[in-house]
Amino acid sequence: MPFLTVYTNANIENGETLAKEASVLVADVLHKPINYVVANIVKNNMMCFGGNTKQNGALVEVLSIGFADKDLLVEKLTDFLSSKLNIEDKSNINISLIDAPASKVASGGRTFG
Repeated sequence: MPFLTVYTNANIENGETLAKEASVLVADVLHKPINYVVANIVKNNMMCFGGNTKQNGALVEVLSIGFADKDLLVEKLTDFLSSKLNIEDKSNINISLIDAPASKVASGGRTFG
């Protein structure tokens, strides 16, 4: 835990590296053990940002049991994705933060609370 999903229409040169680096970023900012972080990078050509299908962008979901610093996470993720996915207009990076109670999150067949 936490779970990071990035949907993007941008070209992904090395998805494995992107997922690993995003995992480290999320773990560091949220002060969570890296072995609990799950990162999912999804390429989706059928995305539209501000009515424009030609601009690169990302729709991001972060589900976590608590957030140490939401603003720092949003800033770091935005800068990271802008750089790695060549997203020039940072307003095309939209992030949804989901603070889930431990009783609603499970891994390995058991909830966290």
